[in-house]
Amino acid sequence: MANLPFKNLEAFVAGLLEIDSVRDIRLATKALMGMPQHWLQDDVVAGMTRLAGTARARGVSLAVHTHVNAAQSVTPLVAEAAQAMLAAGVRDVRNQGVLLHGVNDTAGQLLDLCFALLDGAGVTPYYFYMCDMIPSAEHWRVPLSVAQTLQHDLMGYLPGFATPRIVCDVPYVGKRWVHQVAEYDRERGISYWTKNYRTGIERTDEGALDRRYTYYDPIHTLPEAGQRWWADRAVDPVAADAAAVASREASVAQLG
Repeated sequence: MANLPFKNLEAFVAGLLEIDSVRDIRLATKALMGMPQHWLQDDVVAGMTRLAGTARARGVSLAVHTHVNAAQSVTPLVAEAAQAMLAAGVRDVRNQGVLLHGVNDTAGQLLDLCFALLDGAGVTPYYFYMCDMIPSAEHWRVPLSVAQTLQHDLMGYLPGFATPRIVCDVPYVGKRWVHQVAEYDRERGISYWTKNYRTGIERTDEGALDRRYTYYDPIHTLPEAGQRWWADRAVDPVAADAAAVASREASVAQLG
């Protein structure tokens, strides 16, 4: 958003505010953290004040969403920019971060970040996402088990409205709280997820709500047996899958 002349952004948002069915507008920008001075410019503050006033008059929630992943990124200038947006009249300034190994994947690091945002800058820490399964990001990703532990460890330290939810953006499913997993094979790092809604193209799909979708932990975070299974699968996937089925059936038999 900082790359867009503010007059263009203001004109676009003003147009959205003319649409009767629009009730919620969120302006997502990393620039509040990366270039806070942009949001302190007189024309930007004045424009946001005009937009916020129009939004309030029309019953629309206008908020700014930013993206901060480490407490040290919440500088005094970032706090000043966030306060300027709140003073301009936006409904809220919220943060959606990403869990990153070595950056914020311990309870202490995550709590430091949340308190820096909330108490230091007036920014609500409302979401932390698990990393998407994308190339060249394996060293940043954390397993689902770590995310679940972090969610547990955060509870009770922050006000309810500012206790962030840790979510997994599951392919073909969307955002799911990390404890909503349907099944989780911790050894092989495979989690299975289901939907609770149908999209337009799934209206007649009777199996849409029962179908399971997968998310995978980084292989290097798995126990030795899990890493060995993936290595075997690369050589002989049929044998590896057969071994996995046998292992699961044995586990079910023991439970029975």
